[in-house]
Amino acid sequence: MPSASVVPFRELRDIGQFFSLSPTPLATGRDVTGLLEDPSVAIDLYADRLSTARRDIAGSLFLQGWASRVGSIHLGCLALADGVPDLGPTNLTYRLPDVGPVELALRDPGLHPAEGAWAALVDRHLGPLVEAVDEACGPGVRRLWGNVASALAGALVMLRRKGFAAAVDVPAELANFGDWTGTRYRRRTCCNLFRVDGYGLCGDCVILRERR
Repeated sequence: MPSASVVPFRELRDIGQFFSLSPTPLATGRDVTGLLEDPSVAIDLYADRLSTARRDIAGSLFLQGWASRVGSIHLGCLALADGVPDLGPTNLTYRLPDVGPVELALRDPGLHPAEGAWAALVDRHLGPLVEAVDEACGPGVRRLWGNVASALAGALVMLRRKGFAAAVDVPAELANFGDWTGTRYRRRTCCNLFRVDGYGLCGDCVILRERR
C-alpha cells in the first residue's frame, strides 16, 4: 500500500466497526487522559451491560474491548497506509455508547512512521490503562495483557481475511500470551466472561485447549 499523510478513515471503516475512527470530533467526547487516571465509569458501564456485580470481570471485558479498538486502528492504518496515527491519550477522545464498541476520534489525524509506534502506544496508553484497570477492580495484570493479545489477534485475523496478511508486523504480546496454529490463535489466559450468567467460553479461550 502507498503511504498516506492522514488516517484513511473510509478504508478503515470498510474493514469493520472495530477499525473505524470518527473523521470529525465527537460531540460529547472525553479525554483519554481522564480514563487512564480513573476508569471506574467505563468499568461500571460494562458491569451494567453484563448485569454482573463482578467488577473484575467488567474491567476485564472493558479492557479487551478497548484494546480491540485501539489495536485494530493501529494495525489497520499500518496495513492500509504504511503509517500509524498518534493514539496516545492526549491525541485521542472517546465516547462510551450504551451499546456497541467505544467511539474514538483523533485531534490530529496525521500519520507517522511505524517504527517505535507500537512500543510508544504500549508505554503511553495501553500499559497505563492496564495498570489503572487492575488497580480499580483487580482482574490481574496477566489476564489483562492476555486480553490485549487476544484483541490484537482478532484484528490480525480480520486483516488477513481482507488480504493484508503480509502487510502487518505481529506485536510481541501475541507470542507472550498465546500461540498460533496456522491462522488460529489460542490464548494462555481467560477473560472470565464465562463466569457471567448467560455467557460461555470465547473461541480462543485457554480452557478450550485444556479440555482437549
